[in-house]
Amino acid sequence: MGSLSSVISPIVSVGAKAVTSAGSYVLSNTGTINQLNDITLKNKQLKEDADLQKRKNLLALQEKETNRVSKLNQTLATQRANFGSQGVGSVTGSGDAVIQGINEESDIERQNNQAKTDLDNQSVDQNYRHQRDLNLLQKQQLKQKSALDYATGLFG
Repeated sequence: MGSLSSVISPIVSVGAKAVTSAGSYVLSNTGTINQLNDITLKNKQLKEDADLQKRKNLLALQEKETNRVSKLNQTLATQRANFGSQGVGSVTGSGDAVIQGINEESDIERQNNQAKTDLDNQSVDQNYRHQRDLNLLQKQQLKQKSALDYATGLFG
C-alpha cells in the first residue's frame, strides 16, 4: 500500500495543480479573450474602411469622367463653331487633325485619372493588408502568451 500512495500522491498533486491552474487560466484569459475579440473587430472595421475608401475613389473617378466628357463636348463644339465661322469644315484635313488632337488629349486625361484611382486603390489595399497582418500577429502573440502562462501555471 505504501508504494501505491507514493504513486498516487504525485498524480493527485499534479491533478490539483492542473485544476487550480485551469481556474486561474480562465480568470486571467478573460482580458485576453476581450483583446482577441477587439483585434477581430478592428480587422473587420479596417476592411469596411478600405472598402468605403475604394467606393469614394470610384465616385471621384466617375465625377472626373463626367467632367472630362462634358469639357470634351464643350471644347469640340467650340472648335467646330470656330471652324464654321472661318468657313473651314471640321472634317477636312486640318480640322480633323485638330479634333483628333482634342480627343487624344481627353483620352490621355481619362487614362491618367484611371491610373491615379488604381494607384490610390492599391495603396488602400496595401495599407489594409499591412494593418491586418500586424493585428493578426498581435492576436497570435496573445494566444501564445496565454498558452505559455497556462503551461507555466501548470508546471511552474
